Amino acid sequence: MRPAWFAALVAHTIALHGVYNASKVLMSYRTLDMGGGSVAVGLLTAVYSLAPLLLAIPVGRRVDRGYAIPIMWAGTLLSVGGIVAAALAGALPVLMGAAMAVGLGQLLMTVAGQALIPLSFEPADVTARFGTLTLGVSIGQTVGMPIAGFAAGTGGHPDAVRGMWVMAGLAALAIPAMLGVMARPAGPRIARAEARAAARSPLALLRIRGMKPAILASMATLAAIDLMSAYLPVLGQAHGVGVQAVTLLLTVRTLATIVARTAMGALMARVRLTTLLWLSSAAAGICLLLFPVWVTVPVLAVLMVISGFAFGLTQPLTMGWVSHLADAANRGAVMSIRLAGNRLSQVVLPSLASAMSAVFATGSIFAMSGGLLLASSAATWASARGAVGDGPAGEGGPAGESGEPRA
Repeated sequence: MRPAWFAALVAHTIALHGVYNASKVLMSYRTLDMGGGSVAVGLLTAVYSLAPLLLAIPVGRRVDRGYAIPIMWAGTLLSVGGIVAAALAGALPVLMGAAMAVGLGQLLMTVAGQALIPLSFEPADVTARFGTLTLGVSIGQTVGMPIAGFAAGTGGHPDAVRGMWVMAGLAALAIPAMLGVMARPAGPRIARAEARAAARSPLALLRIRGMKPAILASMATLAAIDLMSAYLPVLGQAHGVGVQAVTLLLTVRTLATIVARTAMGALMARVRLTTLLWLSSAAAGICLLLFPVWVTVPVLAVLMVISGFAFGLTQPLTMGWVSHLADAANRGAVMSIRLAGNRLSQVVLPSLASAMSAVFATGSIFAMSGGLLLASSAATWASARGAVGDGPAGEGGPAGESGEPRA
C-alpha cells in the first residue's frame, strides 16, 4: 500500500518533470531566436547545471539533518519562478540566469524527494519506490514535452515564449502537491555536531565498492539526455526537422522509458543488475553514434525507442544501487554525490560540446556523448566481472562484497 504522501510526491514529480526537459528545449529555441547559435545553446545547458554542481553535497547534508521538506519547497518555488523569468527574458544573460534558477530548483526538489525514500521505507522496498518515482518522471516528460511542442509550434514560426508560459502554469501544479507531501510524518532534526560526527567524507563514500561505476553510468546517461534535448533542435533545424517533430521524437524517447520502467521488475528477475547496466549503456551509446548518420524522422524514431528504453533502466538501477551503499546518516549525501556527478557531466560535456560545435558539425556532439556511454558500459562490465554478490537490484539488505545488494 502506498501512503498518501508518497502519491503526492509522485504527483509533484510528474508536475515538475513535465516542465524541466521541455523548458530546456524551449530555452534552446529562445536562444536561437535571440541570435545565439550552437555555442550559446551549449553555454545555456552548462549554466543550467552549474549551481547544482556546486551545491549538491551541502544540500544532501541538510537533507540528512531532517530538512527535506523545506528544501523541496525551495526547489518548487525556484522552478516555477525560473520558468517565469525565462518567459520574460529579453536578453541572453537574463535567459541564462533563469536557466540557472530552474536548474537549482531541480536539484533541491530531486535531492530531497529521492532522500525521502530510503528514509521512509524498508530497504527491500527502496528500489521499487525509486522505480515508481522515476516512472513519475517519465510520465511528466510524456505529458510536458508534447504540450510544449504544440504550444510553441502553433503557426509558422516556433513561439518559445508562449510555450514557456504554458510550462510555468504546469509547474505551478506542484505547489498543491507539496501540501500533500507535507502529510508525511516529520522525522527528527539532527543536531549539526551529531550529523558531523556521523558524516563520512565524499572521498570515503566514493571508495565504497560499486559507487564509481554506478555514478559513471548515471553521469553518462544524464549528459546524453541533456545533450539530446539541447542539440536535437539544432540538428533538426539543419536538416529540415521542425519543432513539432523534434518534441514528438523526444516524447517517443520518454514513452520507451516508461515501458522500460514498467518491465524492470521482470528484467531484474532474470538479468543481473550490472549486466542490465552495461547493456543499457552500450545500446544507448550506439544509438547516439548513429543519430547524425541518418537524420530522418523514421530513423530517429527507432533510435529514440532504443535509447529511451536503455535510459529508463539505467537511472532507477543506479539510484537503488547507491542508496544501499551508505548508512542512514549518509544517504542524503550519497544521493547528492550521485547527483553532483550528474551535474558535473552536465556542466563539462555541454561546455565541451559548445566548443566542439564552433569547430565541428553538430553530429560530433552526439558522437562524443555516445563514446562516453560506451566507456561507462565498459566500466560497469569490468565491475560485473569482479562482483561476487551481484543480485537483483530490488532486493534489500546491506551491500555485499561487490558493493551491490546481496542476492
